[in-house]
Amino acid sequence: MSDPNSWSPIQVKNEWGGTITNVQVHHRYDDDHYDKHTWPSLTNNETGSGMQAGYWTGFGRTGKDYWQVTFDADGGVYTNKNNFYCYLTSDDSDSGGAVILTIQSVGGLNLHVAPPKSGSCNVSLDKVG
Repeated sequence: MSDPNSWSPIQVKNEWGGTITNVQVHHRYDDDHYDKHTWPSLTNNETGSGMQAGYWTGFGRTGKDYWQVTFDADGGVYTNKNNFYCYLTSDDSDSGGAVILTIQSVGGLNLHVAPPKSGSCNVSLDKVG
């Protein structure tokens, strides 16, 4: 296994409607590379930064970027399904912009992944504890 040839900053935005705690983000590129970061808490409309996600781009290296978000809120633990993926591309890395993961509760419990250039993806959040 070698080091990824592309990196993007990751930001998490809280649009839950209140403070969320123990916010954990895990990023996995296929089975090759794993990144994780934890924020103790994010208040409503706060954006956390400080994470980088590594992935490979180029000929023969198109893989899946898997995303897992877990956090505590309103007396419960919430997460998304563990096989959720949203692709990152060389355009995302070249842009220098952040991938924004937005945790939402309006209109349903949802995680929205928005790369700076690639298409965005959504997945539902479920209470697991």
